[in-house]
Amino acid sequence: MALPKAVLCTLDVNDAQHPPEEAQLRATGFATASIPWQTLKDQRGWMQLGPVLDDPAVQAWVIAGNPEDFTPELRCQISLLSLSLRREHALNTAVVLREQGAFQDFPPHMKLSVFAPGQAFAGKLMAARYVKMKTSSPLPLHMASHLDPLIGLWLEIGPQIGDCWPGCMVGLLSAEITAFGIGARGCIPQKSVLEYPQYGIRGNWGEHPFNACAARNALDAETSCYIRVEGWPHAVFVTRYPDEEDADTVLAYLEFV
Repeated sequence: MALPKAVLCTLDVNDAQHPPEEAQLRATGFATASIPWQTLKDQRGWMQLGPVLDDPAVQAWVIAGNPEDFTPELRCQISLLSLSLRREHALNTAVVLREQGAFQDFPPHMKLSVFAPGQAFAGKLMAARYVKMKTSSPLPLHMASHLDPLIGLWLEIGPQIGDCWPGCMVGLLSAEITAFGIGARGCIPQKSVLEYPQYGIRGNWGEHPFNACAARNALDAETSCYIRVEGWPHAVFVTRYPDEEDADTVLAYLEFV
């Protein structure tokens, strides 16, 4: 029987070829591949990790580093990778901290375990293989990321099954929208016909500036809106179309960091 696989991402630029977490995972029974995150930073290399993590044979994804290594940019990348996965069951994902320090929890949709310095983690991840978590979102929206080193980062956003949005405004906090379209769920559309589109809507959401677009196209369980993202968004939000009486109604909100 083939061993379950684990992917270990290490954040320390000085890591040896065989970090200590790799030995612990192997001792527990994982066939482990270690990837220094530094090697993924150039040319959007981190996006290429998505297909690796989508392999159903991969049973655990571990990110090891110090609390200060988990910058907003890195936290956003980890969240976006999680949202790009199309596997039937959620991937057991864990952060292993090497030193004590202040650490901000990831958003709830990550379903991510955090292990303190010295805490046994490999055995718990092996045991977690037998608990199959469905990849359902805790928020009332459909959300997926599409990652490609050539075309960049796209977010796919729409209502959950059984719901319908009669037009909407989609915005990013602390990032830019460089393209906007609406099409069939699951694939970035090559062409899109927008009804009464609005672009470049700007404002502030709390302490964060936002950039948003809007259209009157109705969205249901078979359609989504797609936005191309530039930068590292703090969050995405969806409200009613700006000209409606209840335009301030928040349909969905999801943080990435």
